[in-house]
Amino acid sequence: MQVVRISAFVVVGTLFLVALWALRRRLHARELELERKAQELAASRAAEQRLCEELAEARRAEEEARKAREEAVTASRSKSAFLANMSHELRTPLNSILGFAQLVERDPSLADRHRENLAVICKSGEHLLGLVNDILEMAKIEAGRMTLVDAEFDLHDTLSGLSEMFAVEAQKRGLTLTVEREQDVPRHVHGDEGKLRQVLINLLGNALKFTPRGSVTLRASARRATGAHDGAAAGRVRVSFEVTDTGRGMAKAELAELFEAFAQTTTGRQSREGTGLGLHISRRIVRMMGGDIRVESQVGRGTTLRFDVRLSLADAPDARAGGAARAPAALRAVGLSPGQPRYRVLVVDDRWDVRHCLLKLLDSVGVEARSATNGLGAVAQWETWAPHLVLLDLRMPLLDGYEAASRIKASARGHETVVVAMTASAFEQNRALAAEAGCDDFVSKPFRDADILGLLTKHLGARFEYEERPAEPGAAQGAPAVDLARAAAGLPAALRKDLRRAATRLDAKAVQATLDRFRPEDADLAGAVAELARGYRFDSILALSSADEEEPS
Repeated sequence: MQVVRISAFVVVGTLFLVALWALRRRLHARELELERKAQELAASRAAEQRLCEELAEARRAEEEARKAREEAVTASRSKSAFLANMSHELRTPLNSILGFAQLVERDPSLADRHRENLAVICKSGEHLLGLVNDILEMAKIEAGRMTLVDAEFDLHDTLSGLSEMFAVEAQKRGLTLTVEREQDVPRHVHGDEGKLRQVLINLLGNALKFTPRGSVTLRASARRATGAHDGAAAGRVRVSFEVTDTGRGMAKAELAELFEAFAQTTTGRQSREGTGLGLHISRRIVRMMGGDIRVESQVGRGTTLRFDVRLSLADAPDARAGGAARAPAALRAVGLSPGQPRYRVLVVDDRWDVRHCLLKLLDSVGVEARSATNGLGAVAQWETWAPHLVLLDLRMPLLDGYEAASRIKASARGHETVVVAMTASAFEQNRALAAEAGCDDFVSKPFRDADILGLLTKHLGARFEYEERPAEPGAAQGAPAVDLARAAAGLPAALRKDLRRAATRLDAKAVQATLDRFRPEDADLAGAVAELARGYRFDSILALSSADEEEPS
């Protein structure tokens, strides 16, 4: 019995120990699980903390981005306002400089030496205007504001005008300028004539500038669009242009950055002319017109630039707006043709110099003109005097041009009056705003005599009598451009050396002294070189005086 009790006690004790051991293991497992959950909770809280921090950082970044966008918009508006004001402030005095120079040039009693000085003033003013336009075009590209103005124009007339424009410059430089047009090039097309001319002027100007001797050639060809593979529907035409020169050429390393903004080749930097924006802007324009510019060049052998643009064929054979208004470049209007009414033109501008210049121009061709200094005066003059055409500046005190045009066009009688907006601002948006205000046409300052008289022909049907402009000294009697280079090459080596030395020193008196030594033998050549010296074209003199050097190969 005693043994049984001891055995039962042992069994119970053992079971109790086993139960304690099992309970302890369960408690340990529970502790481990709790510890794991505590770690998971800590990790979750850490992740939540990181998420909160990331959300806060995202909110800060979003707020900074919003502020940056607002600052960018504000900066863009400020930049646009600055460029608009700069455009107006620069173009307005240029308008006066060029306008009054043209007025003085119209004086038939003007001495030749004064006419030569005026030519230098006009050329310098045009050069400055070109630089201003390049900077403003670049700004419009950056702002995404450059747009194409689709209108009907005469492509043949455009090419002929370019030939006339650069003929004198080519002759002065002793170069042969050729404009070739294939028979398949259509005459009347739709497109942006102004921007196409801008590209061609830039390419031709560069070719003449960097070609010391030889020739510059512009070729135009076309092919009709026949389907989608041409990137255009039928009725469209792709016109190709090629400008080739025999100039200094460029190395392959320079071609890579040729179209970069503000980039210039070695030759361009040596010339110290331009801003390095011309080709960059030209490529952007050509791409907007559905093409691209390609370049081929070899050092010492010249450069060729090619591009093509898409244009639309015009239906009417004589549809070019204002085509009849363009007079030959060598002619000057001296008065209205007989049998025409007495046209009345109102000039509205707050600047005295602009009003005075336009009044003198209109009076010189027999057009009756009056002026007003602001929009209120314009409306009053229109009501009492009933002008046929109003030249209306857009930026004026008291009442601007937009509101004045709206008031004039608000009545039935106002629809019979032609209102032409004038502005020195370079932005196309002004043209659209002027059209919304009721203006019939738009002219940018600075404008030329032909621009104003062309408006009278276009809108009023005015016809003018023309007289030949006085010939430039040395131009009428001078030899053809290719003969000028040959004549210079025929000079004695000592004379060419002295002429080259004087041109290198930019010494006009030394150039004149050298010319006097061979003037009796070749008066035409001496006169042509003297004209170059008066125009400070020492680079051209240097090219002519180096005619004995071997052509680079």
